[in-house]
Amino acid sequence: MPIGILEVKLGRPDGMPQRRLWLLLKQTQQKCSTVRNATITHWLVWCRLHPDWMPGGEYEPPPRRIKRKPKLVDPATKPAKDPPYAPREFLTRELYCVGTAAAPTLNTSVASSCVKEVSEKLRAKTPYNHEGEARYTWQAILSSEISLPTWRSGRIPAPRSVTRLVYTEDKCSLKVSLLSRQSGYKLLAPTVNLHVSDLNTARRKILKRLASGDLRLADSQLVERKGIWYAQLCYDVPVMGLGLPVDRVLTILPSLPEGRRPFVAIWLDEQNGREKTWALGNGLPLVADYRRVVARRRALRDRYSDGCGTSHGTGRWARTIKPLSRYVVDMCSRFSKQTVADIMALALHERCGSIVYREPTMPVREHSWFAEQDVPMDWTAFEARLAFKCQVAGITYPDPRKNRIGMAEWRPKKEKNAG
Repeated sequence: MPIGILEVKLGRPDGMPQRRLWLLLKQTQQKCSTVRNATITHWLVWCRLHPDWMPGGEYEPPPRRIKRKPKLVDPATKPAKDPPYAPREFLTRELYCVGTAAAPTLNTSVASSCVKEVSEKLRAKTPYNHEGEARYTWQAILSSEISLPTWRSGRIPAPRSVTRLVYTEDKCSLKVSLLSRQSGYKLLAPTVNLHVSDLNTARRKILKRLASGDLRLADSQLVERKGIWYAQLCYDVPVMGLGLPVDRVLTILPSLPEGRRPFVAIWLDEQNGREKTWALGNGLPLVADYRRVVARRRALRDRYSDGCGTSHGTGRWARTIKPLSRYVVDMCSRFSKQTVADIMALALHERCGSIVYREPTMPVREHSWFAEQDVPMDWTAFEARLAFKCQVAGITYPDPRKNRIGMAEWRPKKEKNAG
């Protein structure tokens, strides 16, 4: 089932000043980074001390901290296998002990989520532009192709087991456990009011369904942007069965650089069976906004190119430059969301039950419409949004990596006249 994210701004807390809550969240953020750094360093040391270990080899885990009754195991089921980079019980039990020892005042469920994040980081694949032979992150670390990942700041996990959401007629509040009993504080789980007035009607309905239990609340997180904290509530999105014919296919591929729009949609007409083509994506506002941002950045850079103002008070004008990068990211995100919405609207209008996205290769990206207009484009985020929307709508979406389009097919060379 697909996972949706509802972002809500945190307001004033109950039982403490708001400044105290901001300080508590900042301290919890640092403790989460401490847990992540301690666990991944312990994993690297263990791998260096046990270079000959193989999956299924001998390993003596530490004793359990929580004693439970042994579960009845069906003899027909196969035993769980160890991942190739560490024993299974090492990644769960031993790293959990290391994380809780590094930050004893942090809530144990939050620390367990940080340990799980480190394990997901290790088994993640390396990016497409990785310079090396390693396919996974743990292989790149052990072969010294990349340095050990470190965390200085980041999100605060809000596991579902220690998170409570309440929505009443007066207010909406969120209760998250952040501290353990060893912290010495009486209040371990602060209650924070949410800014519901910033949400539209559709998102308020989703928030009410999450509070009432109609939608299942998944493991969420708290994030900070520009000094303001937000709660990203994750939930299971129900899949809509639209009943569109699967044999009707809508193909999406990048347009040629001389085109007026960045994407092209191709499908067969339902009545006469002829091939139809439609240009997608309004990229002119994106080009205009990005050029304005670049001009503003160049003006700020040239203003202080002579050295004036680069000593005392530099933070005042540098603060003006930093938000521009965030603005560009938000601008590209809005364009990507609108383009995906146009694709879904076209698929529903033409009754196409399958969407095939021809993912461009690196040469195609370097000569695409975005490269011609000199604007950035996050291809990975665009593909992820399209896959999520197709999954929610119940539309068939094959793997785009198996349907890549290369330079020879995208822009074939003209045949020379014989003779």
